[in-house]
Amino acid sequence: MRATWDAAAASDRVDEFVGDPATARAELEGLFGRLGADPRGGTCLDVGCGPGRMTAVLAERFDSVVAVDVSAGMLERARAAVTSPNVDFRLVEGDRLDSVEDGIANALVCYLVLQHLPERRVVLRYLGEFARVLSPEGSAFVQLPLLQSGLRPWAWRLARTVAVPLSGLFRRGVTDNAAYRGTRLTEGELQNGLAAAGLRTAARDESPDSPYRYAREVFLRLERVA
Repeated sequence: MRATWDAAAASDRVDEFVGDPATARAELEGLFGRLGADPRGGTCLDVGCGPGRMTAVLAERFDSVVAVDVSAGMLERARAAVTSPNVDFRLVEGDRLDSVEDGIANALVCYLVLQHLPERRVVLRYLGEFARVLSPEGSAFVQLPLLQSGLRPWAWRLARTVAVPLSGLFRRGVTDNAAYRGTRLTEGELQNGLAAAGLRTAARDESPDSPYRYAREVFLRLERVA
C-alpha cells in the first residue's frame, strides 16, 4: 500500500489518483449535508488525507485536524499544500491507524479511501479502528462502494480478486495495483463488520449514479454503540 501511494504522490498525475482539489469543498459539504450534519469544533481525523485535498477545508471547521496517510510522499505534498497551524500530519501503517490515540476524534472523515483498500479484512479492520479513535459522542462520515446483489456481481468480485494481484505482477502502473483498485464489501459484510466494531449507522444515503462497476456508492454517518 505504501509503495503504491508513494508512487502516486511522486507522479505529476496525482490529482487523477486522489480526486480534483477544486471540488473538495463541494464534496465535503455534500457528504455532511446528505447525512444531515454540520460538524464543527473539536478534533477531526482526516483518514487517508493524501495530498491534503480536503484537509484545509476541514481545518476551517474544526479546532484541530489530525490528518493521516499510509504514504510519506502524500504527507509531504499535504504539508506543502496546507499551511493551517491547527493540522497535525501523521504516518500510519495502512492496515490500522496506529499513530492515532483512542477516543481522540469528535469527527472522522474517510472519503474515497476504503474503495482502495486491497482486502476485505483490511476494510473491516478500519471499521474497528474508527470505533477505537472516536470519542463517545463522535461521528464518522464514511463513503464506500458496496457490491450489488446478484450472481453477476459476485462472479465479478471473485474474478477480480484473482485477476488484480496477478495484473500487478506484470504491470507496474499505480492503477494496476491491488492497493489502488481495492475490493468491495457486500451489504452483509458491512453490517457484520459494523456490529463487530461496535458501531451503529446514525444516517445513510446512496448516490443514484454510482461510478463503481457492480457496486452502489454509500455514505454513512457512524457512531459508537453506547
